[in-house]
Amino acid sequence: MWLRNLFFAFVFYINYNFLYMCVNSVDAPFIHIPGNGIVSGTYLKMYRTQNIKAYLGIRYAHAARFSPPDIELPPWKGIFNATKFAANCWQQGPSSSNVQLDKVLEIISGGMFNKSAMRKYEENCLHLNVFVPDGLPEVDGYAVIVWIHSGNFSTGSPFDIDPFQLVFKQKVIVVTFSYRLNIFGFFSTDDGEAQGNYGLMDQSAALYWVKKNINYFGGDENRITLMGHDAGAVSAALHMTSGEWSKGAFHKAILMSGNPLTPIRLPQEFNNDLDRIASVFGCARRPTSLLMQCLKRIDARVLAENLPASIEWGPIVDFGLSNTSYPFIESQPEMLFKSGNYHKVPIIIGITDMEEVLTIFNDYLSLELSADDLKNFFADIAVNDIHKISGNNEWCTNFPIISDAIDFMYTDKGSEENGNINTNLINAHTEKSYIMPLEMFIDLLSKHQSIYSYIFRYRSQSLSGDLPNWIGVPKYFDQIFVWGIPYVNNIVEWKSTDKKMADIVMTLWANFAKTSNPTKANVYVKWSAITPPKYPYLSIDENFNTDYLSNNQKVKFWKNLYPKILHFATECCNSTNSATKYLMTYTIYFTLHIYIF
Repeated sequence: MWLRNLFFAFVFYINYNFLYMCVNSVDAPFIHIPGNGIVSGTYLKMYRTQNIKAYLGIRYAHAARFSPPDIELPPWKGIFNATKFAANCWQQGPSSSNVQLDKVLEIISGGMFNKSAMRKYEENCLHLNVFVPDGLPEVDGYAVIVWIHSGNFSTGSPFDIDPFQLVFKQKVIVVTFSYRLNIFGFFSTDDGEAQGNYGLMDQSAALYWVKKNINYFGGDENRITLMGHDAGAVSAALHMTSGEWSKGAFHKAILMSGNPLTPIRLPQEFNNDLDRIASVFGCARRPTSLLMQCLKRIDARVLAENLPASIEWGPIVDFGLSNTSYPFIESQPEMLFKSGNYHKVPIIIGITDMEEVLTIFNDYLSLELSADDLKNFFADIAVNDIHKISGNNEWCTNFPIISDAIDFMYTDKGSEENGNINTNLINAHTEKSYIMPLEMFIDLLSKHQSIYSYIFRYRSQSLSGDLPNWIGVPKYFDQIFVWGIPYVNNIVEWKSTDKKMADIVMTLWANFAKTSNPTKANVYVKWSAITPPKYPYLSIDENFNTDYLSNNQKVKFWKNLYPKILHFATECCNSTNSATKYLMTYTIYFTLHIYIF
């Protein structure tokens, strides 16, 4: 379907960008920001009648390598020209190697911005962009959405999304920004020489700037919603637990496709990566001060392009690593939320129904898996989870107890259809890695604040041509409707149902940003806040029905029974009494049978 319409889309794209470039020459009203100076923006326009104001590439902090951001900036001279995006933060190549996912990422970005800026990189890259509705704001100002981009803390940029339609149709301000990534944002040492979490500190600095200055753009500094996707959603949750760093800087949060209870690495877990980095760049490993001096001398581009690709950059528990700044993450997020030591704000949280299907299957979307493939996948889960608990690579002969239990839950003995096998595999991953943590997070927070939960299940027929029928909604596909992309019409020939879905989803998200209630106005959808123990959530599809997390027995398995099986298997790994193992295995199966039926 995409290929068939490619020529017409290309013609539209050329005409559209010509129109956009012409409108870009018109300056938006000057804005005076006390302490900084006067800023000049630009109008963005679509279809001759739709326009918003944009103030692009505004610096919000200064970033020295391996140091917290400096928010004390000197005023700029004259009028600052905020009509073009600033360069990206340094990063390695594209995060995706999947054709379908790359196409969706391109669709979400809209194609309306200066593509040349996307290929420019700087180390001192802390800039933000403010998109403002045209016209007079409400009495108290526009509600504000601050967007944290995806990218697993290694890639990503403000160019990833096109906020035009959400700003234009819903009359909210959207702020996007860059923050330091990979080694520049998350370099850490166990001895306190480098605290780490600099990328998260950058995010706090951006929030501080927005809180301080957004009223000059017509925004309401008391209605700031922090919204993130994937790593951005994890970041938003960490801002809730960040103590003084982001306290009072936002008033609501929208967490999309991210696990807010993701375990955070401890500083000592990074030591092997430091050894590899020192080796790659020919630096002395110890003392750490010499390693840092060496790394600081390396050109930013050389550093970014030669990092070992297998290093997992991201947040760490940094308690006690600095004598000059507060820790950003004092303990594991689950512990902080359990203790009640977090910023209590209303929340929307949800996922798509097949989050990582494109990543897991990648180039093999049309491959029909066998029953043996499914069992091997479950065996991998068992071995990996045993390793996480035991902390070593010793072989555990009890891992079949775990894998057989998973197989019992997900294998449909009455059906040998290959499509069902594929679906069972991805459902197991989604329910273990996303829905179960989602329910645990709701468990911890719903007693103290309003939480609205959703699972996105609307599969656009306009995007289904290259995907097998068994696939539901992969990661990122929901953003098409959050940002109103069907109204951009850039690559895909969208259907009227897609536009209707975009209208409803944008209204829900904007209502929440404005009033903390997603169904407050202009939408006929019933969406109740979470109330345990049934855990209602909104199933976002053509019908917008309410369903309940408590109805999913497989999630109960992952949440309640699986940890007990895992604990038993690891405890008994050193046992040599095969009779005991057999007896306990029988007990586990008997328990499973009683539990399910």
